[in-house]
Amino acid sequence: MSALAWVAFTICAAAVALHYNSTGDSRFLLYAIPGLVLLLVIPMTLAWMSRRSFMQASEQFDTKARSCKIGKITPAMVGDAIRISGEVQKISFRWLNRPHFHITDETAGIRVVMFTAPSNKIVVGDRVEALGVVMKHLFTRNRLIISAVSVTKLTD
Repeated sequence: MSALAWVAFTICAAAVALHYNSTGDSRFLLYAIPGLVLLLVIPMTLAWMSRRSFMQASEQFDTKARSCKIGKITPAMVGDAIRISGEVQKISFRWLNRPHFHITDETAGIRVVMFTAPSNKIVVGDRVEALGVVMKHLFTRNRLIISAVSVTKLTD
C-alpha cells in the first residue's frame, strides 16, 4: 500500500475517533468501522491484483524481449519489448508505490517506470535487470523511458 493510502486511512480513523468521542453514538461505528476496513482492503487488493498482472505480463514479455544496451535505444524502438541491465542511480516516487528507477549502464542512462512496486527490495547501487516496453516520455516527447513489467535485482 502506498504512503498516500496510509495517510488517508489515518486521517479517516482520527475523524471517526473524534466523532465518536464527541457524540458517543455507537450506531455511527456500525458504518464507520467497515468503511475504515475498506480503506485498507481496497488498496491492498488493487496492489495485489496489479502485482499479479505484472507477473503475468513479465512471463509473456520474457520470451519476446531482446537484450539491449541503454545507449542503443532509439525512437524507432518505441513499442518494442526490451531487457536492459545496469545500476540503479536514483529511485523516485517510491512513496506512491509507482517507483521510477534511474538506471545506467556503460553506454547511457534511462528512466524505468513501474506502476506497482517490484516484488523484491531494490535500493540505489543495486545492479538490476529491467524488462519492459520502450515509450516516449509523457512530458518531454523527445526523451525515451521504459515502462517496466519487472525490475529484478541481479546477483553478482
